[in-house]
Amino acid sequence: MIYFKSFVCILCFWMLSFPVPGIVPESLHLPAARALAAEDTDETGVRLPATIAVLPFTIHAAEAENFSYIQQGVVTMFHSRLAWPDKVHVVPGKQIQNELARLGGTDTNQALGQLADRTGSDLVLDGSITKLAGSFSIDALVYDIRNKRYMAFFEQSKDSDELIEKVGHIAAGINKQVFDRTTTAWEKIEQERQAKINELKRRSPEHLMQNPRWQPQDDSPGWKIWKYLF
Repeated sequence: MIYFKSFVCILCFWMLSFPVPGIVPESLHLPAARALAAEDTDETGVRLPATIAVLPFTIHAAEAENFSYIQQGVVTMFHSRLAWPDKVHVVPGKQIQNELARLGGTDTNQALGQLADRTGSDLVLDGSITKLAGSFSIDALVYDIRNKRYMAFFEQSKDSDELIEKVGHIAAGINKQVFDRTTTAWEKIEQERQAKINELKRRSPEHLMQNPRWQPQDDSPGWKIWKYLF
């Protein structure tokens, strides 16, 4: 049964993504890069064309279950969703794998900078997926190496089936917030959010007074200053 479910998950990822040249790299197995300061920065634009390196997401789970198929599917989906002809180039998986093997044991902040330098990347996408009581939380960080800043993205899924959709939401958010690219997926997310807002607006004034957070808010925290030492 476990093998069958794994096969179904792999098939779902494949149907929503395109093949990625190279081999999916193994995780760097280092703690998340520590932001020594998390201050807002006014600069928002990323110069295009740009190159982004997608690292394999670290999987945190209490069970001794093999989640390599999830890791592979997530990397593949980000490759296909972020690639933008003449605008955004995604570093091939084989090249990432080779560089991660050389950087094993290096401090995370230094590793990110060195990997970006060796692959000619302007941005690095790293993150983790945590499984707890059957549900999943997805944390993604996009590092802007030249400007020393990062942007965080977060989603939650009730089960492994919904995980595919939530990864797609993060990819759509990165396209919009980082590259100022409006995709069909982003438009759908905005429509769904607006529908929820309209539904709350139709409720009684008493309900709105008790729940003032019906008003639309920016899901992205924006760029934060990332201070690190090389």
